[in-house]
Amino acid sequence: MNLLAIETATRACSVALVHDGRLLQRSGMDARMHAEVLLPWIGELLAEAGIGFQDLDALAVDRGPGGFTSLRIGLGIAQGIALAHDLPCHPVSSLAALALAARPENYQGRMLTAIDARMEEIYAGWFDFGDDGQPIGVGPEMLLPPTDLKPIDNTRFIAAGDALEAYADILRPNLEGHMQQGIPNAWPTATAVAQLAADITPVEGWRVEPVYLRDNVAHQHRRE
Repeated sequence: MNLLAIETATRACSVALVHDGRLLQRSGMDARMHAEVLLPWIGELLAEAGIGFQDLDALAVDRGPGGFTSLRIGLGIAQGIALAHDLPCHPVSSLAALALAARPENYQGRMLTAIDARMEEIYAGWFDFGDDGQPIGVGPEMLLPPTDLKPIDNTRFIAAGDALEAYADILRPNLEGHMQQGIPNAWPTATAVAQLAADITPVEGWRVEPVYLRDNVAHQHRRE
């Protein structure tokens, strides 16, 4: 199985290639680098594996929620490759990818993922982990003010994502007493996107659509 994964939902950026059981990856941290590095990184990974686009079996891409510009870059490249080479594409949630990337080894409890959505809002999702270590969504993905992010029940949890740092003073009163650990320096990764792909029904490249959770994406784009 040769699977190429692309992740660009936040200022982190990464690509991963699963080739005959091996995992190859590239990653960086700069919102301005996405458009410049994705195709060169993909070329490097394919060369390292000794294969071409024609040898890929499928793609996986982070479909959001996330930044308008960064998501558009990653999805555009994934769609271009999928359409050019007639490849199925697995659209993966950025919040689920963050949960898997941030999961402490052998952790089986509840996790909150929270990404800074700018404009004084947060992308957030709740997850439990199954026996296979994969995140299972608990409720819908959300876009909400940090003042409205509260535990959904009395289950203790760990939390991950840059919103924990960006809105620390606002979130702390709502989450304390329930949150066991905070991991603010965690990000979605292409490796996590690749690992989640098997559980996501693939679609044709032209059918992959971004998930913004915000109606007025044009306004957000002007702010980024």
